[in-house]
Amino acid sequence: MRKNFYTAFISVSLIVILGQRTAAQDFFDDFNGTKLNSSYWKKENTKWGENPAKGTHGGVIPENVYVKDGNLVIRAHGNYYTGNIWGHGQKTKVGGVISSKRSFASGSYEVRAKICPQVGALSAFWTYYYKSDTANHEIDFEFPGRNQAPNTPEKSDITWGLMTSWRGVGDDMHKTTDMPFGNQADGQYHLYRIEWHTGSPTEKARVEWYYDNKLMTTAYDFVPDRASKFWVGIWFPYWIGRADFIVDYMYVDWIKIKEYKEPGDKPAK
Repeated sequence: MRKNFYTAFISVSLIVILGQRTAAQDFFDDFNGTKLNSSYWKKENTKWGENPAKGTHGGVIPENVYVKDGNLVIRAHGNYYTGNIWGHGQKTKVGGVISSKRSFASGSYEVRAKICPQVGALSAFWTYYYKSDTANHEIDFEFPGRNQAPNTPEKSDITWGLMTSWRGVGDDMHKTTDMPFGNQADGQYHLYRIEWHTGSPTEKARVEWYYDNKLMTTAYDFVPDRASKFWVGIWFPYWIGRADFIVDYMYVDWIKIKEYKEPGDKPAK
């Protein structure tokens, strides 16, 4: 009788502990289904950030986003693409992006992925909330890098990355770190993580960027505090290298978000 009691007690305790561990995981998607989970994600169909004087692009489209073999696949059309899929105004330099249906604030945002290994296609993971040009709350993790002043787009390097925190769109309302990462486009999966702290009595407001669990840089300036959507994908800004390829891809194995719910969090309006 006593043995049965202790066996039952241990079983219940394990269930409680495992339940707590499961509850602590706020969001997780491993893309093991046959299609993108539409209750989690939206496929974006839009265009932004174009500077016609420096070159046009075709935005992002739903056709370039799909799930296959346990991966989220993001397709990118380079300058040599001649297929039948059109973007916004052109077939070339067309990417794909998903954004989360939920908004998240302070937390850990981790992506296991193979980024697109092309200097002319921007692979990116970012949080985004926009109300106005002076209320643009955003955290970016982007590749390639080595293209910020005094460098030029021609010097873009896929082994470099950009890490930016924003509170507005002006030059005096964001901070970017452009630095080398090593060979993170080697055909292997790597871990890309943003640790976002909006502030508490025990946590200074800051953003930390990690690559394969190594801290790359920390920003204490222009730290966002508005709950934001989480975006993942490829697009074609004018400040990176030439997109001299036909088609290439980003593969995302999984995305994990753990919310911190710090006192500095503010809701999306």
